[in-house]
Amino acid sequence: MRRSTVLAVAAAAVSLAALVGCEDDKAPTASPTASPTVPATTAGAAPTATPTPTATATPTPTAAAVATTAGGAIDPEKALALAEATPYAATQDFTTEAGPLNSRTKARVNLNGPVRSGRLTESMSAAGGDVAGGSDAPNVVVTGDGTTYVRSGSSWRTSPLGDRVADYHGYAKALLALGPSARTGMEDCDGTPCFHLAGTVGVEQVKPLEAEHYKILKSKGVEGFRLDQWIDAQGRTVRFDRRTDLGGVQIRTRGTFRDFGPVERIDPPR
Repeated sequence: MRRSTVLAVAAAAVSLAALVGCEDDKAPTASPTASPTVPATTAGAAPTATPTPTATATPTPTAAAVATTAGGAIDPEKALALAEATPYAATQDFTTEAGPLNSRTKARVNLNGPVRSGRLTESMSAAGGDVAGGSDAPNVVVTGDGTTYVRSGSSWRTSPLGDRVADYHGYAKALLALGPSARTGMEDCDGTPCFHLAGTVGVEQVKPLEAEHYKILKSKGVEGFRLDQWIDAQGRTVRFDRRTDLGGVQIRTRGTFRDFGPVERIDPPR
């Protein structure tokens, strides 16, 4: 395969964007409440006792629900059910190796909600030293209403391409649906207990998870790919590793998720 053809195929496979951090929304600080004024007493009248305020008990934070067996192992089915009901934000750090092309994507994404959103930064390099991106500034923003903005130079424009944030929860469910063979078992993910799911995902299963990626796979005649995915006791994806043969080019996308927290607000870029 000529280098130009390989580059064209690889470029189609490399993710167009990756999401990078956005600051947590900060709750407004409540205005201090003025101390109650004690009324003055009239001459000869006994002073009125000031009632002692009753202390309000501070609720003890409850631990996040987890899905583990009596022996401490993660139940992947129950864990995914927990995550499905709980949208969250995470920091994503991925690399894609595609023949002579390599890309690095960093992200802060909102997952499992009605709209997957976030901010991203990408960089790409090719054999021979060709580089695109390289800045730490976000070059793609997907807002909470699903609008995608792409930075071109110093300006931003909207993009018709959606699915810039994949449905990783959907991928884990697709693996679980493969049956017992996909349940590899418990492993350690840099100190976090995880359950390893693995198997071959059919291309038709990708359509509702990453529609644009599905179109690329379908156009190249790909029928399926190998996927390894690790989830924690709350059903959140911790590691992701996908390997695809795309027109003779071996594509591997892998990375991690960390710093989980509540869903964050993503505003349009300025």
